[in-house]
Amino acid sequence: MLKIISTIIQRQTVIVASAVIVLLVMAISLQNILVRGYERSLEEQSMTSASLAYALEDSVIRSLQSAVGALQTISVNVLERPPRTLETLKNRLLHGLPQMRSIDVVPLVQAKQCSQRVSNTEVLFLPSQKGRFWGDEVMIPELEYWPICVPYKLHGEVVGYVIGSINLNYYQSLFQSVSSSRREVSLFLFTGENVIGNDLELLDEKLQSLIMERSWGEVRGQGQEGEYLDSYRATSFYPIVIAIRSYNKDALANWYHDAQVVKTIFAVLASVLVLMLAMYLVLRHKRDQIQGNNYLLSMAIRSTANAIFITDPKGKIEWVNDAFIRLTGYSLKEVRGKTPRVLNSGVHERLFFKELWSTISRGHSWRNELINRHKDGSLITVDQTITPVVSHKDEIEYFIAVHEDITDRKQAEQQVLYMAQHDDLTGLANRRYFEQCLEDCVSKRQYGSVALMFIDLDRFKEINDTLGHDAGDALLKRVANKLQSLMPDEALLSRLGGDEFAIFLHPAGTEAQIHHLAQSIVSALAVPFDYRDTTFSVSCSVGVSMNEIDSIDASALLRQADLAMYRAKHSGKNTYRFFDESMDENMQRRVATQRHLEEALSQSDQLSLHYQPQVAALSEESIGAEVLVRWQRGGEWISPADFIPIAEDSGQIIELGRWIIDTALRQLADWRDRDIPVGKLSINISTIQLSNSDVALELLEGMRLYNIPAKAIAIEFTETTLMVRSEQLIRNLSLFRNHNISISIDDFGTGYCSLSYLKELEAHYLKIDQSFVGGIGKNESDECIVIATIAMAKGLHMKVVAEGVETVAQAEYLAHQGCDYLQGYHFARPMSAIDFEQWLLRSVTL
Repeated sequence: MLKIISTIIQRQTVIVASAVIVLLVMAISLQNILVRGYERSLEEQSMTSASLAYALEDSVIRSLQSAVGALQTISVNVLERPPRTLETLKNRLLHGLPQMRSIDVVPLVQAKQCSQRVSNTEVLFLPSQKGRFWGDEVMIPELEYWPICVPYKLHGEVVGYVIGSINLNYYQSLFQSVSSSRREVSLFLFTGENVIGNDLELLDEKLQSLIMERSWGEVRGQGQEGEYLDSYRATSFYPIVIAIRSYNKDALANWYHDAQVVKTIFAVLASVLVLMLAMYLVLRHKRDQIQGNNYLLSMAIRSTANAIFITDPKGKIEWVNDAFIRLTGYSLKEVRGKTPRVLNSGVHERLFFKELWSTISRGHSWRNELINRHKDGSLITVDQTITPVVSHKDEIEYFIAVHEDITDRKQAEQQVLYMAQHDDLTGLANRRYFEQCLEDCVSKRQYGSVALMFIDLDRFKEINDTLGHDAGDALLKRVANKLQSLMPDEALLSRLGGDEFAIFLHPAGTEAQIHHLAQSIVSALAVPFDYRDTTFSVSCSVGVSMNEIDSIDASALLRQADLAMYRAKHSGKNTYRFFDESMDENMQRRVATQRHLEEALSQSDQLSLHYQPQVAALSEESIGAEVLVRWQRGGEWISPADFIPIAEDSGQIIELGRWIIDTALRQLADWRDRDIPVGKLSINISTIQLSNSDVALELLEGMRLYNIPAKAIAIEFTETTLMVRSEQLIRNLSLFRNHNISISIDDFGTGYCSLSYLKELEAHYLKIDQSFVGGIGKNESDECIVIATIAMAKGLHMKVVAEGVETVAQAEYLAHQGCDYLQGYHFARPMSAIDFEQWLLRSVTL
């Protein structure tokens, strides 16, 4: 029998060789598929670990920023606030920080661990400690906390630390979701100590060396449990490192399973082919055996999930399987005798196909991703492998093409990429993508000009506060649609975040065209916006920077547009401004003023309070005074009109307001102790204080501390404050009313106050702005406004105070019209506390 088979094989060399070639082709294809799957699994392991490390870093940094911000707030107030107020502040901060167990103010001698810690920052991170919190006498071994130290200083010297005890369970629960997927998460300090994680007590030396070179990355290694991947991220904000370890055996689990299935299928196919070949040789039915082999091979390939087609050496299709028909929509009848050009999508260039044919014509396999077109016109993305079938004469007889449909996977990848580069709400490019495109364009140093526009919506916060965030979101979508309708083809439009948008143009065109575009944006966004049953208007401020691309870098372009937008804001809003060099100088002055004001707040010889008397209109007897802040630096007086707006923009107005309240109350207590008839002090409160701080609680606490009754205090704020309806402002005003503190509306008539809200507020005093008082006897319209204001105030049961009274005629006119109180240079200028005290004594004597 063996001799017969040997003889048949010798006679049928071509057929036997063909079968061996088919098995070899299948083996090569199988090997390529398995290698590709192996590499893809490790790539997915790397991408997943890097994404998880990034997400965990972002979560940890955000929570630490909140905790550090709270500790810094306490450190600033340790020596400034009474203990009771400080404790209240600590409790309020702890209430909003679930990651923190306690906040402790510790003198320097009791905080040796903090003082011994070497750091070049104002925030010190110590290794984790046993116990529940700092100074815990009940040492429970199972509990640990993570101490963070922030120094507080007296005269520039550290006298103690504010120590926050971080609850490690907060981060362990955050890491639990990652650890549950057989990944090991650890949190280390830059100094190497392990904060969270059970594997390593100290940071691996190899990781430490890598972190010194690059703040994020990965390293593969071998451990007791097998090969692993360590992905790490060293944060730029704080000296901490997040490391995620994942094992290759877990990442390759699915691949091992799929590889075993594919190998089994291959073994079955190979066995069937060998068996059929043996039957053919034994039975000597060459022709029948060839048909049988073709039939069996066709059945085997037809049943595979991947699309397969076979062509002749000229590329004309001879056979396709069922998966090919399902994938392309073409039947065998429709494509037989045609080349694969029938599937050409037009996406790939001619060079792509030239390289393909060059490879397979030399007898080599070719593999790459290919975009084909379905019969219905839709696009299909496939992972295609083309393998030549070569005869014993080294002549190509067929090409076998295998298509793996990866359309869904590619669409998912594109969707993830799109989401990473675009804003969820508006669909516009996000800040990261916008800045990347800007940097790429500018760094290439192409020719031509570029223009960058920053767009910031005016009064957007008021929309959120009054109508809710749904209205704000609807407005942002409407703004995005309007901006898109105005954009030229070469423009990149982005939402940077919040109510800020940006436009990048390259080439920018002429300056006149940019002017026209900026004005079109301002005009379009000023059109009233209808939302449900409400109509409101929101304007915008636009800053423009325009330069030659070879003369500027991306950071300078961004800074210039931001400065120009800031100038537009301070030019009355609802307008646009182009950048010029004076803006840079103004910004430098603003920054210097902020720095000098911070120094003034930490010293005691620059800031002072002046007092301008308020008198009864009929008797001209003193009834009180308005408190005014003054700043003298290096012998030069700085106008409040210069530094108050800067303090409001920077947020320094909150700390300045606390200083004013405490100083005024302390001075008033001194006068009252000495029985000096001061009357009622009016303290100005900024809109920022009312909307963003607990100014009412702070004022009431100071009144209790200095034993000041409510009748001796009035608070003043401008009419425009009433346009901001934030919850914090409403809480502060309610506290003032509930504690019988007088409320005075300043500069009335210069804003856009709703009369219904004025009635609802139940204020006690209405102050007529000095711009109208100055027109008495000169401008009939100003006199009409004064008369109408007094009449309205009387109708609302409010007292009227007139500011800026400088002449006898003005004083007599206001008294005749029923104005209650007067204030101005005619009676006295703002004076220091000593001068005001002497003025009061002279007035009483007279």
